Amino acid sequence: MHYITTSRPYTNATPHLGTAIDAVYADSFTRFARDTFAPDNQPNEVVFSMGTDEHSFKIADKAMELNTSPKQFVDQKYIEFKNIYDKLDINYDSFDQNSTSKHHFIANIVWDKLVARDLIYSKTYSGTYCTGCEDFKSESQLENGKCPIHPNLKIQNVAELNYFFRLSSFKSQIQDFLLQVNIPDQSVILEMQNFVVNLEDISISRDRSRLSVDWGIPVQKDPSHVMYVWFEALLTYLSALVSDELFSSQDTEKMWSHIQTSLPQDLMVIGRDNSKFHLVILPALLMGLDLPTPQSALIHGMINDNLGRKFAKSLGNGVELTEFIEKMGVEGVRFFVLHDCNPIGDTNFEWNRVIESYNANLANNLGNLVSRVSNLVEKFHPKLQLSSINNQETLVDSVFLGQFQSQMNNLNTREALRLIFEELTTINQYLEQTKPWSLAKNMEENQVEVQLILERCVVSIMEINSKLIYFLPVTSGLITEIFSRNTIAKSQPLFERISLVEL
Repeated sequence: MHYITTSRPYTNATPHLGTAIDAVYADSFTRFARDTFAPDNQPNEVVFSMGTDEHSFKIADKAMELNTSPKQFVDQKYIEFKNIYDKLDINYDSFDQNSTSKHHFIANIVWDKLVARDLIYSKTYSGTYCTGCEDFKSESQLENGKCPIHPNLKIQNVAELNYFFRLSSFKSQIQDFLLQVNIPDQSVILEMQNFVVNLEDISISRDRSRLSVDWGIPVQKDPSHVMYVWFEALLTYLSALVSDELFSSQDTEKMWSHIQTSLPQDLMVIGRDNSKFHLVILPALLMGLDLPTPQSALIHGMINDNLGRKFAKSLGNGVELTEFIEKMGVEGVRFFVLHDCNPIGDTNFEWNRVIESYNANLANNLGNLVSRVSNLVEKFHPKLQLSSINNQETLVDSVFLGQFQSQMNNLNTREALRLIFEELTTINQYLEQTKPWSLAKNMEENQVEVQLILERCVVSIMEINSKLIYFLPVTSGLITEIFSRNTIAKSQPLFERISLVEL
């Protein structure tokens, strides 16, 4: 089995453009993995897990502000996030909440196992705390006394009795893990290696009295504490593997056995600001539980405005996901993430560049090609049947498939899509060179040649389309439908050109 996960978005706000990145990347690699055959020539079993992160102090405070209960608030947000991912055609297997009894149950199993191994202890903590990150910060992690991720929030000084996880005990094992895990962005590895040098134990609980309302996962052996949101949020990758049916059996051994056999995570898709939790804390927790650690991680940067500033409500420079979908369509959002976002580092967002890329690649290259070829087939080869031309010579470069596979294995959708559009350009150029519309003026003499040209174009488009489905599944489905009809007719434009934004 292959296991693919995304980080869980906080449900204290509305889904935004950055919300789409994890989901779209992970969906693309899930579709690719499912279509890759195992050694016995059977499709791979792939489990793709998503969900929402719900147990933060911020969420409890937001619920109070709205005069509702935290559970009612997160349930509503869960539906909101799930609906937007469904709209983006994200083909997940599970979409979980960490406020469910199932997750609470698994989290306490993990807690008890770590206690039994003397990996959890209590002590008083004093230090600085960022309410935005919901994380304790060392002096080295602050910039001018402020959190670099939430510079507008005041850093708090906190002193309380907490339970701690012996993270420092796993220092050498984490260092080994960082040398083995497959991560394209080596700067992240270097950053984590530097962080691990001075590795300290971490607090994994919060005093329940600090909560404005009763919210979180109580520690069963000490109900005066709730589990720290980041600690138990990482455990959603375990609880998501337990089906509702298996959970209803209340067979702890069977549940844990299933978790053991379903790991490791073959691919984690996360934002760079989540690196410490997923590349240091999560592996250590798994090591402490004798569970296998993640194999690879796609770590993307932030989407900033055209001046390189982080999107923020206070700056008024963000782009709402609903606005993007309205302007560019669902496939436009997917294309932006997979093709226009930097696979390594941050992406500076500028509407005109996004629209220019959309028009050049989707409207002109892909859309125009499908429209032209379907129109020419309708006119000059109306009896063409896709099933009868499968052995026709293709225009696709013989090295394309190997290069494409390599880029996907390297977690680089941008380069994989570049290869696809490069091949589409070749088909367009072939049409311009052969000019079947000119040859068709003397159809009696040139019929065989005209039909051969069109058959090669259709076979080549369909070969490329078999890879396009990993990125633009709706568009790929439309292309398949267009060229699979008994009578092929000129298609409606797949993508309408979009006017540039008035600056």
